[in-house]
Amino acid sequence: MKKQQRTNILAILGIVAVAVLLVVIVVTGIRNATDRTDGGSAGIPGPKALGLGYVVRPFSAQDLNGNTVDNSFFTDHRLTMINVWGTYCGPCIREMPDLAQLPAEFAAADFAILGIVVDTPDATNEGTARRLTASAGATYTNLIPDASIQSNLLADVAVVPTTFFVDHTGKVVEKVLTGSKTKAEWRMIIEGIMADLPAGS
Repeated sequence: MKKQQRTNILAILGIVAVAVLLVVIVVTGIRNATDRTDGGSAGIPGPKALGLGYVVRPFSAQDLNGNTVDNSFFTDHRLTMINVWGTYCGPCIREMPDLAQLPAEFAAADFAILGIVVDTPDATNEGTARRLTASAGATYTNLIPDASIQSNLLADVAVVPTTFFVDHTGKVVEKVLTGSKTKAEWRMIIEGIMADLPAGS
């Protein structure tokens, strides 16, 4: 009889151990999922994948004029349009003159454009990028991506042009858009996003 009791106790302990292990696995899975959506141990809010709520990770990159640009760029504008393009991309080049005219349509405190040239750093491509932006009259800032931009932001960019919008904190506030658009189309999109931004932002 005692042997049967010991067997029953061992069986119960085994079931309890399995249940505890399952709880640990589930809790760990939930924590990992939370880390993937809130920026993890880096303490940066928002999802890691580029999209609504994504927060641009800290970067320090050179623009085509040799100036250093970092995340503080966003703090001076309610809305920043980030346009990812390449020197090999026909649609990117064709829309650039229209993009060049957009900043003048809005107050500087409200709106700015930040270009990211995906096929730099490369001396030949940098020279091409400078010629293309000069030809288009695109005086807005265009970045040569640093390691942070390459490994974080550009990791989720599959095609160019890819365009998205961030608020003064660097958080994406609208869905990511692919393909080129006209000045009128961009203006309508920008005005719509600005209208939805919280007051005082």
